[in-house]
Amino acid sequence: LGSFGAGGRVDMLESSTVVWLRSAAREASYRLARFLPESSDAVQPDSPIHILGTVVEASAEATAEVQACVRACLWFTYRQHFEPIPGTVFTSDAGWGCMMRSGQMILAQALLRLSAGGGGAGASLERREAATVALFADCLAAPYSLHRITLEGQAQGLPVGRWMGPASIAQVLVRLADRAREAA
Repeated sequence: LGSFGAGGRVDMLESSTVVWLRSAAREASYRLARFLPESSDAVQPDSPIHILGTVVEASAEATAEVQACVRACLWFTYRQHFEPIPGTVFTSDAGWGCMMRSGQMILAQALLRLSAGGGGAGASLERREAATVALFADCLAAPYSLHRITLEGQAQGLPVGRWMGPASIAQVLVRLADRAREAA
């Protein structure tokens, strides 16, 4: 997770940018939490709940544990006022970026889990989250940014500003991951 761009390091990102990214991700997570049930009767008896590899056994106390698991996930959502995607006037992905953001969330969660087991094991969760989220910043320098996703999609014949299906986003993210691995 350590580096990206022309010689830039994640840990050298301007701290205000990292703080803003972390704050935006947490804010989106807390906004989502409003839709989670408050009562313990929301969990069905005898039905284990699976959230990204975590299994929560059904019980009266399970709702709080489920909420904690969901809140711990990285959340990416529509944004606006980012630098234009090269060759376009798009500075927002509202209305067409949902599958791209979903793909980013899945990949970010996987990278965060991987960073816990490898060389990043000694790093704090907060530092690993910041490093992971920075890989998805909405700028051309970030390897998994909306900018890179849309441009790779465009290279595959998908116009920028149009919704991408699950298979398309998966193929785009595989290509971007291959590039990131080659650059490392």
